[in-house]
Amino acid sequence: MNPTKPRVAWPGVASAAFYIGVVVVAAAMWGLTYFINSRPFAIAQAVDPAALSKAQDAYANVNNLLITLATGLLAGLGLFVTSRGKRRYSLREFWPAVISAVFVCASLYWGYISSQNVEWAIESSIGTLDCAMIQMPRQLQFLSMSLGVFFFADFVRRDLTRVD
Repeated sequence: MNPTKPRVAWPGVASAAFYIGVVVVAAAMWGLTYFINSRPFAIAQAVDPAALSKAQDAYANVNNLLITLATGLLAGLGLFVTSRGKRRYSLREFWPAVISAVFVCASLYWGYISSQNVEWAIESSIGTLDCAMIQMPRQLQFLSMSLGVFFFADFVRRDLTRVD
């Protein structure tokens, strides 16, 4: 007696749920971006221009590191999923990979917004990087990257401990 594989009764429901999820994530990103850009930026000026330059360099280096890690995680996820031959994942097995990819893409988005806000601060001669409009995207970038790593690790753990 061979057990049959469970099938999705309505494949359209899974697709609709995915697209609704994408719209919800996009709306959340838009809302957070609007919230961040509407924050006041009245702050005290830095005394030492060299310290501000070093802070901007450190900020850019952290941003580059997180973008590199996010890109590498997406590549690793793609390699892990495609190197399994003809084996197919069920939705139950695959959801952590999808969630990981969503969070990593969100991290890339917040990295882009973060670099744009730092460029704005430089062009506007803002004397410090210590304002919510600049710090919030960086924190969201790190949080999304961390969640992406967590769900990727969960996906790999589930796949490696799977009993066929």
